[in-house]
Amino acid sequence: MEIRRGTFQDFERVVELLRLVFPQDERGYYFGFLRFDPFFHPRDMWVATDGKEVVSCLWVLRRLFFDGERFLLGGGIANVATHPDFRGKGLASSLLEEAILQSKKEGLSFLILVTEIPAFYGRFGFQDLGKFVAYLKPQEGFTLALSRVGEEEILSAYEAFYRRMKLLVPFRNLGYLRSMQACNRYSSRFREGKKVASFRKVGGVVGYFLEKEADIEVFDFFSKGNRSNLLQILQSLGKPLRLFHHPVVLRHLGIPFSRDRETVMVLYLRAFSGEVYLPVADYF
Repeated sequence: MEIRRGTFQDFERVVELLRLVFPQDERGYYFGFLRFDPFFHPRDMWVATDGKEVVSCLWVLRRLFFDGERFLLGGGIANVATHPDFRGKGLASSLLEEAILQSKKEGLSFLILVTEIPAFYGRFGFQDLGKFVAYLKPQEGFTLALSRVGEEEILSAYEAFYRRMKLLVPFRNLGYLRSMQACNRYSSRFREGKKVASFRKVGGVVGYFLEKEADIEVFDFFSKGNRSNLLQILQSLGKPLRLFHHPVVLRHLGIPFSRDRETVMVLYLRAFSGEVYLPVADYF
């Protein structure tokens, strides 16, 4: 068994493996990284091969994080998969160990991931940051509609909001924003039937919304100004809301919240100050 970095020649075989393990996500999701992600290169895939076939894989998606003052380079562990015939042989662990070792050598500040099996990643030193969700009932009496929002407005509101919150979040520019939305169109996380999550705004609040028949999922929300009525604006959408955000924001709004079934974990590769936050809209 050989463990090595991926190549362009491996990409199709890696996607075939991922589609076998995660059939709910379309091929376009994985090819979206190759086509649109400004940071992605196949060498950031780690693969295990039995000589002919890719039987296990793991991606490290490089991401710049920003808190308004500085940039830090992090890596997102994603698309971890092993062929059913090769499970129980420690391949995913070997790939993860190699990815951690090389990420340290290449100067990444941390690795971050989303998982439902935190105990596995905890063995490698990952710490549980949590993923938190709140539920809101609509406000009776009037209803506002979501409207289109321009890219520049999204970016300026996003930066201003998270600067105020003093959180280290993925740095979004036009290229990254378009890449994220292009990939998310094919992800089962951000789709329900023909409905796809998108950036919209309401009353000056910008969010990444998936408007479904019965309710609305809000994967990120922010505003440029310090809006004291942000909660009331969201409740005016006329449907129950499922909100995902950092505990600092949810506490600020006075909303009860709980942990989701999956969680976010981080492995710090070097010391730095500040709190890392990965909005659900940026999940990989």
